[in-house]
Amino acid sequence: MIPFSLLLGLAVLMLSPVAGAASEAVLVASPFPRELLTAYKKGFDESHPGLHVEFVNFPATNIISFLKDRAPGTRPDVFWGSSPDSFRGLRRHDLLQAIEDEANPGIPQRLGNLEIDDPEHYYRGQALSGYGIMWNTRYLKARRIPPPATWSDLASAEYFGHVVMSSPSRSGTTHLIVESILQGMGWDDGWSLILRIAGNCATITERSFGVPNSVVSGRFGLGLAVDFLALSGKYSGLPVDFAYAAPTVITPASIGLLTGGRNPEGGRAFIRFALSKEGQNLLLRPEISRLPVLPEAYETKEHPEDLPKLVEVVEKYQPAYDPDVSEARYLMVGVLFNQAVTFRHQELVRLTGIVHDIERQLARRPDPAAQTLVSRVKDLVYRPPIPAGDERIMYQPVENRPHSSAIARSEAAWARQIGNHYAEALRLARKAQDLLRQQQGGG
Repeated sequence: MIPFSLLLGLAVLMLSPVAGAASEAVLVASPFPRELLTAYKKGFDESHPGLHVEFVNFPATNIISFLKDRAPGTRPDVFWGSSPDSFRGLRRHDLLQAIEDEANPGIPQRLGNLEIDDPEHYYRGQALSGYGIMWNTRYLKARRIPPPATWSDLASAEYFGHVVMSSPSRSGTTHLIVESILQGMGWDDGWSLILRIAGNCATITERSFGVPNSVVSGRFGLGLAVDFLALSGKYSGLPVDFAYAAPTVITPASIGLLTGGRNPEGGRAFIRFALSKEGQNLLLRPEISRLPVLPEAYETKEHPEDLPKLVEVVEKYQPAYDPDVSEARYLMVGVLFNQAVTFRHQELVRLTGIVHDIERQLARRPDPAAQTLVSRVKDLVYRPPIPAGDERIMYQPVENRPHSSAIARSEAAWARQIGNHYAEALRLARKAQDLLRQQQGGG
């Protein structure tokens, strides 16, 4: 079934031109939330007589296939999104045009080891995104749950059933979070933490927007999210807060001119607007709360006092992060997550709950045999879906990385192995529970 958001995008593109309006429209493909797009539509339309912007809203993970299915001349003019992998893929498939003269000269091309602009100018950084944990302050206070400070906190027993996240196969945001943990902690330790957090999750949402929506509504208490979706709620007066969690990654939300668009000159005008002082200041509105790439914007009266500043965020949170590794294993990481988490979430949650329960009992009354069993359970459940040394698939250069069909052939074997591990873990966990019951009965 085609997602509704993709159908909406198709519907926008298939609209028939009326009274010459097609030549005046600028079509911008973007997965950004309505509040941001509404502000930029109003600002651009008012400052550009004769032009008006229309937005095609659908997931960034579909952008390449979406564009390749449309003939040149029928595509959107601009792509504007947060996923570095999407822009690198667009460039590799020759779906972007160079934009030499659209950049604001006040925007630095790089800060430290963070590239804001593509070195060859096929896309430009328009805002910064950081990743971490958002939570509902009322939810945590009512349940006497402390706010988290690190990713590891979310794996603790006190957060069991209160966390929500999405899948990296459906969300560029979640892919960046997962990849930053894998690169920052290493393959083995990174997967162990990701699986422990996922085992504490009440649900895995279909889209990244489902995470902040669930937290804001109070359905769940905490979620893994991009900063602006949490900060926009906070500065709009909602009962939410946010913390950057290490290891994380700071990435530019970029903007680029697509090949085969209907109105490339209008597209260039929109890019210039998004990078202008006026466009950058729009990012500071409470309902948007994004980090501008124009340093001058941080000196305006619109800048909230406690919103992090550009240089501070980059210096404090930007780790060593290899985008080539992220892109090369993008599909594989999503497939592995789905096999270990999305498709077996009930099993993972059940095992995680049993582990937390056994460890609480062992803390009160130690039992060496039960401790050995629960350690084995954790090893089976929280191990990486495939070993770090599997060179057949991992760390291959982009041009040599396996085709999706190769991953599909391996997927069934991965699924069987994970299923066997979970089944054996459940058997050992029940054995540990039996030992503890016998101990209680005899004590």
